This record gives sequence, structure tokens and C-alpha cells, in this order.
Amino acid sequence: MEHFNIVLGLCRSAAQVANPAVRAHIERLRKALEREGSKNEAASLKKVSDSVSLVADMAPSRVVLSRQLTYGEELTENVQCPVDKETAAKLAEVKFVKGAVAPIFNKELQISLNSILEEWKNVDVLRAAGVEPALSVMLYGEPGTGKTMLAEYIASELGLPVIVAKLDGIISSFLGTTARNIANLFDFANRYKCILLLDEFDAIAKLRDDPHELGEIKRVVNTLLQCIDARSKSGFTIAITNHQGLLDPAIWRRFEIRVEVPRPNLKARSVIIKNYFDYIEDEVQLKFLAWLTAGESGAEIVQLSQFIKRQKALKGSEYDFLSVVKNHTMLSAKVDETENRRISRMEHDFLARELFDQNQECFNQEQLATLFGRSQSTISRWIKKKEVRV
Repeated sequence: MEHFNIVLGLCRSAAQVANPAVRAHIERLRKALEREGSKNEAASLKKVSDSVSLVADMAPSRVVLSRQLTYGEELTENVQCPVDKETAAKLAEVKFVKGAVAPIFNKELQISLNSILEEWKNVDVLRAAGVEPALSVMLYGEPGTGKTMLAEYIASELGLPVIVAKLDGIISSFLGTTARNIANLFDFANRYKCILLLDEFDAIAKLRDDPHELGEIKRVVNTLLQCIDARSKSGFTIAITNHQGLLDPAIWRRFEIRVEVPRPNLKARSVIIKNYFDYIEDEVQLKFLAWLTAGESGAEIVQLSQFIKRQKALKGSEYDFLSVVKNHTMLSAKVDETENRRISRMEHDFLARELFDQNQECFNQEQLATLFGRSQSTISRWIKKKEVRV
């Protein structure tokens, strides 16, 4: 039978719901194939038909079934991902994310994200009201701000496995192969209850009028648009990019939810620091770190934590907090270095004066004395100095 694999997939998907009519139609097709002599195909359908009875025995109530956010077969660890026909490179990998930690964002963003998670967790209420949930999400922003972490947290909260697109396997130098790989990837994802995660999305969704690209990119983007449209009502898709300015305008319209993930503000940084610097008990040092990391991403704050932790373990009794922080700023140089990082490398009297002038509520003379290990009278003398060293 031509295209039997597609028919078999449809039957398997339909068999997920305990419906006697589904079993009857599968049985009709099985008997027709037996009459034609297609014994292997008939045997495959018999297994599906038998599974309908099993589903009926184990089926939860209609209320539970209505909570299903996506459609398709159950994705298991034994499922083989599709590969590029020329190179045999995998087009995707499957992740089963459990117990993912919620990323820490600014309060306003957190409230918005919680509201959309509430929708996804109560899809039965939406469908009862005749409304379908939004199943396409674009996450964009600077590197290290927690976009991938957020995608995995969403998957964990919804109990869905993640099919992660592997761009090194999808993108090919052979004419037409990249577009074909994208189509095969979406066909694979559409078979299962899952989240399709398209990281570094700009690599395959570039502007079609980019003068540096040839006609191939137009074919790729057109295929991508068609695949996203076809998946929009039945499958959950999350795209991630650090370079939103490179995306084709038509891509944006395909995503109902578009979230800019910013660098953390002071309150968010303070929470991140308390979580990742649990080996530091000094509250003044924690405040200093929150000040130092202004304008930095969550990933950069975690890197700082790891550096200080290593140095503290190595130096033992010779460990000095401010010296280690200064060393880190020297060893993690940035083209767009923040003013606070630059100031942190100044001599102690200059740094103390800057902290006092900028943040008197956070850094009074008593707290600065604790931070620098000096007396309050010394701190007072530093603050009153008129000269400014640059």
C-alpha cells in the first residue's frame, strides 16, 4: 500500500483516544489489506487495533483527556530521530526535562509568564469556551539571559518532552537539502506530543532580501513558514534567537507569543546572587555583587559565582573577597565593559567613595567598613577626600 507509514501514523494517533468508532475503521482497513495480501501491513494495524482496547481500559475521564495540550503519539526514549540523507547527521535530539528550575526574571516579566503558563495548564477550560491556546512562542534577547532555561522550564511544567533541532545537522551545503531537512524535522515533531525547540532560530529564518544570501535562503524560509503554519494548531513550537534583527518579517507573524528576555534588574540580580552565592554569608558582600553585576546577564553572574567559589577553595586563609572580584574583572574582559566593573578595579578609597555616593541607602559607612575591613573613621576619611583618581 502506497504511503502506508503515513496511514499507520494517523491510526496510531487516533488510537490514543478510546473510541469504538476508531477501532472499527482500523479493523475495516486491516481486513481490506488482508484481502489484498498485504500481510505485514495488516499485522501492523492489528497491533494498533488491539491498543485501542487497551486505551479504553486505562482511559482517564474526559476532563483529563481534554487537558492534552498537543496531539500525536507518546514520545519515548526509544524513538529514533531523523537524519540528513547525505551526511547521516541527526536533525534533532530528544530531551525529557523533569524538575527544571524556574529562571529568575524581572517581576513584570515573571507575572506575564505565569499568566501564559496558567493558560497552557488549563487548556481544557479554553477549549470548553471554544478557544484554542497559543502554541507558538518566540523568545529573543541577548545571550545568557535565560531563554533556553525558560524553554526547558516550560516543558518541565507541562510534562512534555522536547525535540531540540540540531542546526549542524539541518543546515547543508547541498542545494535544496536544508529545506528538505526542515520539512522532515517538522514531520517528525508533528507525530508526537512534544515541544519543538528551534534554538539559534536566526540561522534558518533570515531575511529573504539579504544581499549576501542566494536563492537557497528564500527556499529555506518559505519551507519554514509553511511548516510553522501547518503545526500551529496541533503542535507546540518555541523558537529562540539572540539576533532578532536578522529574522524575516514574515516569521514574526507566525508566533502568537513573543517575549523579550532582558538582562536582570537589581531585584532579579539580588535573587540570582542569593541563590548562586550561598557560600557567602556576608550581606554587604552580596550587596556589592548586586551592584557590580549591573548590566550583566544571569549566565555571567553564575560564571562569577563559580570563579569566586574556586578561588575561595584554593586560597584558603589567604582568600580576599575584593581581590578575587578584581581578578575576575581582569580575566573576563568585555568590549562593552560596564562602569561598575571599571570602578571595582580602582583603589579602595576611590571605590568606597563611589559606592557611598551612588548607593548611600545600601552602602553606609558602617557597611563599607565591613566590606573593606577598615574602621569607620578610615572610611569617613576616604569619603571626604576631594581628589578623584581616574
